Amino acid sequence: MNECRIEAPAKINLTLDITGVRHDGYHILRTVMQTVTLCDYLLLRKTPSGGIQLKCDHEELCCDETNLACRAASAFFAYTDIPPVGVQIVIEKNIPLEAGLAGGSADAAAVLMGLNVLFDTGLSDRTLCELGLPLGADVPFCIMGGTMQGEGIGEILEPLPSLPKCYFVIAKPESGVNTKEAYALFDRENPIRRPDNDMMVAALAAGSLEHIGNQLCNVLEGVCPLPEVSRIKQTMLECGALGAAMSGSGSAVFGLFENKGDARHCLSILNDHYGAVFLAKPCPHGAAIVE
Repeated sequence: MNECRIEAPAKINLTLDITGVRHDGYHILRTVMQTVTLCDYLLLRKTPSGGIQLKCDHEELCCDETNLACRAASAFFAYTDIPPVGVQIVIEKNIPLEAGLAGGSADAAAVLMGLNVLFDTGLSDRTLCELGLPLGADVPFCIMGGTMQGEGIGEILEPLPSLPKCYFVIAKPESGVNTKEAYALFDRENPIRRPDNDMMVAALAAGSLEHIGNQLCNVLEGVCPLPEVSRIKQTMLECGALGAAMSGSGSAVFGLFENKGDARHCLSILNDHYGAVFLAKPCPHGAAIVE
């Protein structure tokens, strides 16, 4: 095999709570995460020239060795000790940047998954997750995907019952949020509303979209400085969303809909005001080879 194509699903946080800070400064989380059908697509191709080359159709994405996709490839080759060989990575970028949707982590997960297939190394998902964790706390989840509870810095993963059939409208304001700044704001302030992860897990077990919608909550939303977040949420709720919340450190907001018609109506309204609006469904997997 000389090339392969991988889809890299985005992540949303159905809940996100911060329960402490580690000695190294990383925040300790408890979160329920879901992959969705908003995806980047990556093409990995062996080349005779040697080295790691990265191309992307998004002009704002840095395509040098600092990019998580490049770092993932370097980590893979260092671990497998494969003789020097060239690989080209081409990213079709659909997941918006600085959105709290784990777009960079999803790309890194896709590179690890793709190189494992391209070079027939047979690494287990567990090993790929271990390679991915130093790159970013969301990378292991982006490898595994589906519906999971995450603890620690997000790397301790527990599968949860899948969401019932539903739809998500995802909208990102023009301004993004820097992850480090979001956590620094949390450290300085005391958010009023915190999620109840146990209630979310119970709602998933019961398969109740109404209860799932009621439990959507992100502790970082309370310190987000962007007024657009609350405006988008209000629009989603007025359009019939069962609940809405900011994802990750923001600034993307998602609404949960049972009815596709309501979701499409919300999509059309938000499209008039924001440039990055998407209709998605729950995705049962993480990074995956496209046949």
